[in-house]
Amino acid sequence: AFSPILISDGAIGWYGLGPISVGPEWQCRGIGRALMESGLAELRKIGANGCVLVGDPAFYTRFGFADNPALVLEGVPQEYVLSLSFGTSSARGNVEFHSAFQAKG
Repeated sequence: AFSPILISDGAIGWYGLGPISVGPEWQCRGIGRALMESGLAELRKIGANGCVLVGDPAFYTRFGFADNPALVLEGVPQEYVLSLSFGTSSARGNVEFHSAFQAKG
């Protein structure tokens, strides 16, 4: 699920990727890759400027995501805050996902 995010520098057109998961019995079949590629293609199609997520760099870097020290998500170790800019767009500052992602256990 992709949803608009707020970035403290006022950058617009940036989206956050909610958790993506494939059940263990379905992993290693290209399903996760297909979901990511399709989702990113849709973001590009609507003219998004970029995407931010929290996740495993070993998985998401293969899609072009990278640790960007200019984007910070409070309470999350920096190496797991990954972003992908579409075109020449850039953003910097604190990232805020929709409140639905703030659930506390």
